[in-house]
Amino acid sequence: MTNPSDRVETYITKNSPKWIKRMGLSHWDIEQVFINAYFGDDNGEDFKVTATTETRWQYMQAVIKWYLPSAVRHDNETLEKVLVHELCHVLLAPEQALIDTEIIHSANRGRYDGNQHDALTERNYEHLELSTELVTRAILNGWNR
Repeated sequence: MTNPSDRVETYITKNSPKWIKRMGLSHWDIEQVFINAYFGDDNGEDFKVTATTETRWQYMQAVIKWYLPSAVRHDNETLEKVLVHELCHVLLAPEQALIDTEIIHSANRGRYDGNQHDALTERNYEHLELSTELVTRAILNGWNR
């Protein structure tokens, strides 16, 4: 019997170059890393993080980390959606970095107490994820016509 993680790694490794080219990201150095653990603590929730992206946009470098225990639960169509979503984080990285800058700026100016700062941070990251997901869906819809 084949290891389910092998299917994920093979699928992502095969399809990542296609989407990198389609999205105009070929000039970036994008590494796919496969981790045999859940992201963070496994708190028993059904919604698990499947992948995360870290960028150093000023150097056009990115690492997409795939959390295999979550990823193996998805079919190839869902993996493709997650791949495009993570590549959208790369595409939007210079702009998305401004979210962090604004949070730091607000904290340094003392505009918010701890609870307000946490709420602002959570809200801003929710907006970031929604924007990323909207771009993901637009790109996928454009390619699937």
